[in-house]
Amino acid sequence: MGWSCTNNADTAEKEISKIIEEQFDLRNDSVIFKSATIENFDQNGRSIDVYWIDQQKDTVLRFYRKYDAEMQLIGAEYFEAGDTAPSIDSVFYDEAGHRVEASLNEARQIRWQSTIQTDDKGNEVLKTYANGKGEYRGFDSLYFDEQNRPVKGFYENSRGKRYGIKTYNYVNADDKGNWTEREMYVNDTLRQKHSRTLEYH
Repeated sequence: MGWSCTNNADTAEKEISKIIEEQFDLRNDSVIFKSATIENFDQNGRSIDVYWIDQQKDTVLRFYRKYDAEMQLIGAEYFEAGDTAPSIDSVFYDEAGHRVEASLNEARQIRWQSTIQTDDKGNEVLKTYANGKGEYRGFDSLYFDEQNRPVKGFYENSRGKRYGIKTYNYVNADDKGNWTEREMYVNDTLRQKHSRTLEYH
């Protein structure tokens, strides 16, 4: 799902109010703007909303997270360009206690869902996907360093085929230790550069 386009605020990032992340493709020895996200956080480190920006610098998706009275994440609404009504996501927990993020159709039935497993630091290390019938559709796996930054990841489909093994090299950080520039390699080839501007409460 599109829930984690940018990093969620971790323990060291609770003062963050906004993250603007830009991604650039490397093509023919040139750096080409690919896309961007703008994510806003409240004073408790909870993500409030996310905006996706395309190559033409237009907003193509708006994503609003929803919380219950105890401020626990329960879902989201998102609007793609041209939508007159939002698409709905729901968040719940399965019998094993894993968080499940489900995309719903107009009848509030599950179209597809991801089940998320975390490590002891709360990093999302595994997302397993299923369609509305509960049929397995593959998984995303992520590995993190000691600073809780993703350093490697890959997608494996339901037939066991892995796609685009990605690794991340962190180049720069701000004075609070949060990364501001990184490189993304796909199958050991440098493909993208990511830069972040962080604002704090």
